[in-house]
Amino acid sequence: MSKASEKRRVLLAITEASPLQDLWRAVVDYLAGSHGELTTIFFSDDRWHRAASLPFTREVSKVSGDSEDFTRERAQQIDDDTVGRTHRELEKLASEAELSFAFEVLPEHDASKLKEIVSVQHDVLILPSFMKSRPIYAELTRLKGRVYYVDTDEQENNDTEE
Repeated sequence: MSKASEKRRVLLAITEASPLQDLWRAVVDYLAGSHGELTTIFFSDDRWHRAASLPFTREVSKVSGDSEDFTRERAQQIDDDTVGRTHRELEKLASEAELSFAFEVLPEHDASKLKEIVSVQHDVLILPSFMKSRPIYAELTRLKGRVYYVDTDEQENNDTEE
């Protein structure tokens, strides 16, 4: 297979707080018009579920100010909505860019399954810099391939590209 026809493989690691537009620009810049495959792993945040298990946790409406119990069902609904919205947006962007696209959800605490999901070596792992402080980061850096960090306004620290 010639270099021109080789598919470049990108692994995109995201959370609910990831700025998709900034990360998408990094994907497009890396691929630079070449054929590509994009695998996205959405790391779900267990903190919603832990908070929902506490008896005193309340959800307060931004509009009315009313509050109600924050339940496990509500936490799951928030997760499902966030994952669904993110999946649809990335699927649309990948389709427009004519990229092969795969999307997986992995609980952040379940790092052991990362190697099962990522069965193909990727050329580059793209992730927001703030993920360096997350527990899953150690497992991500064990994957083969280059790592590209995207600094964002929401960034939790002042990391730079490595």
